This record gives sequence, C-alpha cells and structure tokens, in this order.
Amino acid sequence: MLSRYVVSQVKHNSFFLVGLALGLWVSLVLVPLEEESECVRTEPVESAVGAGDEWEPQREQRPLGAGAPPARVLQRPRYYSTELGMRAPLLAGVLSSEEALDTRAAAINETAAGLLPALRFFITASSLQLKPGRANVVGFTDTREMLKPFHALKYLADNYLEDYNFFFLVTDTSYINARQLNELVSKLSVSQDVYMGAVAEDDTHYCTLGSAYFGLYSLGCSPDNLGIVHHKVTVKDHVWRGGILLSNSVLRAVHGELDWCVRNSYSPHHHENIGRCVLHASHTPCAAALHAANYSAAILATADAVSDSLPDAVTVHPVTDPGHFHRLHALVSRVRLQRAHDRVGDERTLAAASFRRHPRGFRNATWPPALRADAGLASPPPPTRFDHLRWTRFNATHAFMPDDERAVAALGGATLEAVRLVVREGLAWARRHWDADAELDEGAWCWDPPHALRYRLIVRLAAQDRRAVRQLEAVRPLGAARLAPARYVTETARVTIVAPAAAPPKLAAEAVGLLRRYEASLDRDSNTALALVAVGASADDLAALREAIRTLVERRRDARVQLFESPPPDGESAGVGEPEWREVAARLALEAAAPRFPRDALLLLIPSDAEFSEDFLNRARMNTIAGEQWYMPSGFARFAHYAHPRWREADGTRPTVNTGRFERAPLSLAVSRGDFSDAREAWMAHGGDPSAGPAQLLAASSLRCIRAPEPALVRAAAGPPCALADSATCLRRERSRGLGRLHLGARHTLAKLLLSEQALLSAD
Repeated sequence: MLSRYVVSQVKHNSFFLVGLALGLWVSLVLVPLEEESECVRTEPVESAVGAGDEWEPQREQRPLGAGAPPARVLQRPRYYSTELGMRAPLLAGVLSSEEALDTRAAAINETAAGLLPALRFFITASSLQLKPGRANVVGFTDTREMLKPFHALKYLADNYLEDYNFFFLVTDTSYINARQLNELVSKLSVSQDVYMGAVAEDDTHYCTLGSAYFGLYSLGCSPDNLGIVHHKVTVKDHVWRGGILLSNSVLRAVHGELDWCVRNSYSPHHHENIGRCVLHASHTPCAAALHAANYSAAILATADAVSDSLPDAVTVHPVTDPGHFHRLHALVSRVRLQRAHDRVGDERTLAAASFRRHPRGFRNATWPPALRADAGLASPPPPTRFDHLRWTRFNATHAFMPDDERAVAALGGATLEAVRLVVREGLAWARRHWDADAELDEGAWCWDPPHALRYRLIVRLAAQDRRAVRQLEAVRPLGAARLAPARYVTETARVTIVAPAAAPPKLAAEAVGLLRRYEASLDRDSNTALALVAVGASADDLAALREAIRTLVERRRDARVQLFESPPPDGESAGVGEPEWREVAARLALEAAAPRFPRDALLLLIPSDAEFSEDFLNRARMNTIAGEQWYMPSGFARFAHYAHPRWREADGTRPTVNTGRFERAPLSLAVSRGDFSDAREAWMAHGGDPSAGPAQLLAASSLRCIRAPEPALVRAAAGPPCALADSATCLRRERSRGLGRLHLGARHTLAKLLLSEQALLSAD
C-alpha cells in the first residue's frame, strides 16, 4: 500500500521533482566545491569589558614613521561675546515712508537715536539709490503697503536675529520715549516669549501698532513748564496706540511662518496682520504687563491725560508735526530730571536722619580723615574695583603713602610746584571770601584720568579769637587730547638684545641663565641677536662666559651671540649698592655695544636677570620708530620667595610667583642705534653730565617716548631659597638688597623673621 502511494505521488509531482533535481545540479556546477578560508584563532580571548560582552577591541596598527592624523582646525570667533552667544538688548524699527524721511523720521532719529542701542527706518522706496548719509534707512521695492511690516520682520530676522534679544516695531507717527523703553527691556527675561504692547480694543489677542487714519490736532508749548496744550482734536477713526515689542524667540518663530502670514494678510490694519501671524507662529497673545514690567502708551486726546501718563509712556501717538517730537522730548527730559533731583533729595534726607544711629566716634568715618566726598555724608563705594580712585594725602613738604613702596616721600619737582600753586590759590580764595587769615592743615590729591587732577584742602581760619575749619576743592582740568601720528612699523626687524653681565658676585650665574633664556626664545623668534657686555669682569669670569657662548653656538646654528668687554669707570663703582651698580652697568653696556652695530639696528637694553617672551620682542619692534620714537617698558619685578617654614602669610599661605610690582625706575629700553648716538652727541654738545643714563639722554632729545607696563618682561626673583642653617645670612642679604623697596607690612614681617632667626641660631 505504501509503495503504490509513493509511486502515485511521484507520478503526480514528476515535473516538480525534475525541476528540483535540475536546480540542485546547476547550483553544484556553478559554486566551487573548495574555497580559501581565513585562519581563525581558536584560542579563547578574555574580553576587557566582561565575559558576557561579544565586543572585542580592535587595535589599529600603523607603519613606523607614520605621523598622526591631521588635527581638526577649530576656528574660534574674534570676540568672546560671539562665542558665548551674548547679544545686544534692543533694536528698534520704524515703519515710515520716503516722503517723511526729512520730517517725522528725521525728528524721531534726532530724539531717539542717541538713546537706543540701534534704530532702523523701513520705507517703500521708488528706487534703491537712497540719498547719502542715511545708513539706518532700509528701502523695499514692493509697493504693497499691507506687506511692509512683514518685509521689515524678514529683514530683521535675516540680518539681526543673532545680534539682539528684543525687537521693537513702531510707526513714524509715534514719539518714542527711549529711556522708558530701555528700562522696560532691562526688566524682561530673554529666555521667554515676549509679544508686548498696548492691547487692541477690538481684539485682546493683538497689540496695536498704529492706524491708517489719525486725528488732526495742533500742539502748543507753554513758556512756564514746557507743558503740552491741545488747541484742537478731531478724530476720524480709532486712534491706536503704537508700538510692538517682540523677543528673539518670537521673531524666530515668525520668520519660519512668514509664507503663511503673507497669505493670510487681509486686514487694512498692520497690527491685526502681525498679531494673527504671531498668534499662529508662537501661540503667544499680546500682553501689556509681563515679568512685573508694564507697557504703557499715551494718546494725545486731552491735556490731562498727557500730563499724567506721558513721562511713563513708552510711546505717544499720534504725532505728525516734527516740532512736536522735540517738544515732547523736552517735556519728558524735564520731568525725568526733576524726578532724579527729588530722589537725590530723599536719599540725602534719609542719610542725614540715620546719622544719629551711628556709633560714637565713627560718625561720617572716611579715609583720609576729615576729607569727605559730600558734607555730612560718607563717601559712596565705587561700583567696581576699576572705578576706585586713590587719594594721596600731603602737607606743604611731604606726601603720605604716595605709592605701594614708600610710606612718606618728600615733594619735589613738578609735583611740588603744582601743590604750591594750588595751595596758594586756595588760601587766597579763602581770605577773599571769608575775610580771615587761612593756613593749610592738610590736603589730598586724586588723579581722575578722563577728567582732571582734583585737590581737597583742609584750611584753618583765624577770625575773632576762634579757629574754624573749612574744606576747599580745586580742580586742574586736563588739556585737550592729542593724537600723535606714527607711521606703521612691521614686526620683521631684527632685535639686538644688549645685556650687561655686571653684578660681580653673580656675574657667571646671571649671564649663563640669560643665555639659556635666549636659547629658549629662538624656538619662537629666531630673528634676534644677543650682545653680552662684561663690565669689569675678571679673567676667570670671561673664560666661563666664552665657553658657555661657544657651547650655545655649536648647539644652535641660528644663535647670534657676541661678547664685549668694558672696564668700569674710576670711582663710579666703589661703595655703591647693587641697584645703583646695575644702572651704571646698563649705561656702560649700551655705550660699549652701540658703536659695534649699524645705525639702523634696533637695540634692546635689558637687565641680565630678565625673562622675556616673543610678545615683548614684537612690542619692542612696533613701538620703536627710527628718528621719531623710543620705547621704555616697565617690567614686572618678582619678590623673593623663601623656602623657610616660618616665611608665611598671616593666613598660612606662601608668596606666589605673581607676587611683586612693576618697576618704578626701569632699566630696559628699546631705541634705534642712530637715535641713541645722535642723542648722546647732542647731550655732550650742550655740556651734559657724561655719567647720565641712556633714558636721561633720550628724554632730553626731540624723540617721543612711550612708557608702559610690560607683563611679558619679568625680573627674576631676588635669590635662591635659603637653607635653614643659612637663613639669617640670606635674610640679611635680602634686607640689604630690597628692604627699602618692600611695603611697610613686608618690612615688618621680614624684620621680625630676621630677629627670630638670629635668636634661634644664637641659642644653637
């Protein structure tokens, strides 16, 4: 039975079986029976990420000598505000016409452009060739008045969307209270959607912008209080109060739906078309109050309404006469000025009322004592640390705390003459006005760089057997600023560094250290040369210097180093300290090296312990102009750092590498060799002192000098850290070298440390 069933099935499916057999045969013929298989590693590999993870790290192998792949070049913006996404607060746009540019638009530009961060006028221009001098006017060739607001919004979004946080749109028939608008914007958050203005009367979802028809009226100006007087008001249609404020996010959303907004613009009023567009794009209705800030607008309908709401209104509508814009601006300015005076009076009253609550002995306590910014009130603190102005006290002969290095300094030179002039004029003024003999008790001066040099004098008056004290303030205004023309100098000139190797106890150490710093600078700026001048050096020191120079030249072929010798003058180096000896050595080094170079060579004189960078060399190139200018940088001098455990600050910290000051008497200067030779010849021809320094010679010449603090030029520390056994000797050496240059607190700390170390060593 089974066999007959199988035979019957084969007969019925014979065609299928034959096709299957042919298909298998064809596949076997076309596919090769043997294929090359890759060698597969059968040893188990432990995964670094876990036994259950099938991923295995793949190691990328590169041939020897292959460099790293090219790094991605990151183009950073020029300004940090661009990189951080910082935007300006406000940009205002005015919908105007070509006919109103010389009338209403000009009046708006005169009254608001100086107070707003940015202002643009949008007109329908008959041609793109506008008159010159109108950079803030944008013209559209589309004459359809209904689409002008959308052209303006598109222009603002295309050009200023990444530059401003808020955008204000208004018509040219509205007066803009720019100060009130800036205050309103400063109270709003830039992270929320803002669609703000005066809510329309017909639809509360829209903000009003301005009607096509407005009232006919005239304004007058009363002579007593600059008030607005209405002579006639005739209203033809609804008088819409203009002005729409949009945030950056709302304008961005509108920009993406401008096609829909243009297709659905069918209203004759601009504010309805804009409101419909904003509501569709950002789903934000109009708001008159937001974030505790209120938007108010005034209507020129009645005199009472204007007098009450005008100073606090952002816009005033409608205004058609250009002269009325200036009258409104004068009224608003007068009211705001009066309010400011009232606030000042209230603050003074409150400050005077709080006087009795001050503790005894500390009422009106100011520094300096008895010198107050305002009579009866303490000086207000400056808004930032950069606005702090330093007052220097003085009497007839001395100045107290004139800088960070001296507690008392005698007045001399131009400073003494200026003080005498101010005191003489102040005492003469006091005698004339108070009819009494006056004498100076004390005074103080303050240099306010943008304005003047201010003096305050405490004067004692002797009249009718009693002595009274008065305070005077004198001002010496600065002269007109003068721009000194200077030609452009490229940064390709070779700088010849001249350094005196002149401190006898440390001649070899400082000179060798300078050679190492010069070698390190060759990697960044190879267009330099070094001239070492050994002043009064011994034979052993010269041999050590020549060996160090020979080693450097063999190691660096691009190094240009020369060594010159200069004997010290007789009697000039005997019995002088190290600072004075360095000044003498700097003069001798420049005099010895200058004749060895051509007249157009750029000579840079620096101390042998100075550290410099390529930025300093480039500034020396830019600020030195042959025949016109020389450069005198003031380097940063570090204070000495001590490794002794007792050398600590009051809070337990140690001095850092940035602890120091800028030099008062710098030893560095950059000058053309020809200018220095000419200045020296002129100095000697007029009978000058032969021992005068290079700065004194150049200052007496006709060349212009540029002095500036130079943070890229650093004077080395005073010396190496002291060991415990030699601490007293080391501190004594540091005291002799720079104790007079430290401020009062540092000297006191150094003196106490020296005494304690001496007691410790004597006990041992």
